[in-house]
Amino acid sequence: MKTLKSKISLGVIFLFVVILLLSVLGILFINQLAQKSKGTIVDNYSSVNYMMNMISELDDFNTFQLKNLEKKSFVDSAADNKYQDSKNIFEKNLQFESGIITEIGEGELVNQLHSAYRDYLSTYEQLKNNHQLKEKDYEILRKRFLSVRKIILNIYHLNMTAISHKTNKLQTTADEVTLYMSIVATVSILITLSFIFTFPSGIVGPIKELTEKIKSISEKNYDQKLEINSNDELGELAHAFNVMAARLKLYDAKQIDQLLFEQKRLETVVHTFEDGILFIDENLKVVLVNNMILQLTGLKEKDVLHHYIPEISGYNDLIKEIYKTVSLKNSDSEVEIKPIRIVQGGKEFFFNIETEDINTYAESEKKETFIGNLILLKNITKYQERDKAKTNLLATASHELKTPLSSINLSLKLLDDKRVGVLNEEQKEIISALRQHSNRLSRVINELLDYSQIETGNIRLKFSSVKPDIVLDIGVTALMMQVSEKNIDLQTIVEEDLPEIHADLEKLVFVFINILNNAIRYSKKGDEIKIEVKKVDNDVLFSIKDSGPGISKEDKEKLFQRFTQVGEISKQGWGLGLAISREFLHAQNGRIWVESELGKGSKFIFSIPGITHLSK
Repeated sequence: MKTLKSKISLGVIFLFVVILLLSVLGILFINQLAQKSKGTIVDNYSSVNYMMNMISELDDFNTFQLKNLEKKSFVDSAADNKYQDSKNIFEKNLQFESGIITEIGEGELVNQLHSAYRDYLSTYEQLKNNHQLKEKDYEILRKRFLSVRKIILNIYHLNMTAISHKTNKLQTTADEVTLYMSIVATVSILITLSFIFTFPSGIVGPIKELTEKIKSISEKNYDQKLEINSNDELGELAHAFNVMAARLKLYDAKQIDQLLFEQKRLETVVHTFEDGILFIDENLKVVLVNNMILQLTGLKEKDVLHHYIPEISGYNDLIKEIYKTVSLKNSDSEVEIKPIRIVQGGKEFFFNIETEDINTYAESEKKETFIGNLILLKNITKYQERDKAKTNLLATASHELKTPLSSINLSLKLLDDKRVGVLNEEQKEIISALRQHSNRLSRVINELLDYSQIETGNIRLKFSSVKPDIVLDIGVTALMMQVSEKNIDLQTIVEEDLPEIHADLEKLVFVFINILNNAIRYSKKGDEIKIEVKKVDNDVLFSIKDSGPGISKEDKEKLFQRFTQVGEISKQGWGLGLAISREFLHAQNGRIWVESELGKGSKFIFSIPGITHLSK
């Protein structure tokens, strides 16, 4: 019994012999045609091409000659260069034509062309030097030009006639070769078709059946069986396939039950979550949603599941906010994502939207593949209520503390009045210490009141046109005592012709004083602090640079957070100054940042748009 390999080998050898025979005959016939057509019309085509080029250039420099003779001027160097280029191209093509004379009478015409061309150029040179040109002079030049053109056309027609004649001869030979090749090709095709139809169907049929069965298995239709009774490789393959199909059917039945169970359990767990859960795939299609999301949106599962989230966001505000959050994250935006507020049953609820990219590791590609976003709506209502209560408590306590603090400051002022009585040195030191503590407590209370304004979103701003140097003067004057106590070398650089800024002077001075006060606090005696005010693009920049210990990278990331203090110097206040400063600047379309390294001091910069920029 022949194996499948031997059967295929015999078939391939047969086809190889047929192809070899056809190739040899084809080469013989094509070689015969090539011998007859070798070098017959190439030179004629070249001559035709040269003649066309010469006519084109002849017309160009004839036009130039006529214009020059009419203008009586030869100073246009660009036109003269172009004229010389045309002559060179003409003469080059004439030289080429002289070297490929193939037809009877073509050599005589080429000699006539040389002579007529020389006469034509000679006539032009004579007329160019004659300043009293008449109509007959132009006529002579025209006759010389037409004589040259006529000879060129005669050479052109001579070669075209030769091409036509030789082409007819080649066509006759090609027809003969085509006939012979057609006979050979027809015989070869008939032999090949006969072989294809007579090739053992036991090879092609089982392979086709196997392909169809495999396609059915790929569609999870495992009830497949191959009926092939042969002792070659195809019989062994059919037996192995039947065993595989039976085992896949058994395995699939078990897997489906297991997957359905796991899916049901996962859905049950997801639906019991108090937080909203939404999963969208890489194409922004919703593939998982729990009851909390449905309850908050007022939508039904069929309206959300397997729908595109951009489509749903068009008619549901909550889904729109979720989609906006996903878009911001995918665009690497630094915009702060704030909690969303939802009112249900007359009660406020607050939720944080958190998104997480889900990736799966593809073993075949050895890399992670993005498969979607998991979105969590975390209920932070109780934390928001506590935060609001805390803010209200701070605001109330601060207001309540201001009254007794005012009384304490008034009492300290009365004690300083000599009309009440003269104090000894020890009493003066006690009063000085009390006044310092009172001032510190006053700053803390003011910070807490500003913080409560920010937390409740009730920042009250009084905008006006402010000159940048006024902010600098007020801030420096307020802290001049601290500067003198530490003997700080304070340098100020203010750029001339600064634009006015549209800002709240009081809030802007608060920011400046807060930063400058920090710079003084972290500076040693005799250190230098450099203040610079300048215009950059359409903004006015205030920068305060100290020579203090600097700020680490980790501390810089949390520097503008509330209730955060960094550095090793004894802490004062509640760590709200920079956080409040940032909020004040944001409310005025400004921004603040820091440049610092450990051991190299710190430079705080804040900017406010100029009025010129705002008017645009």
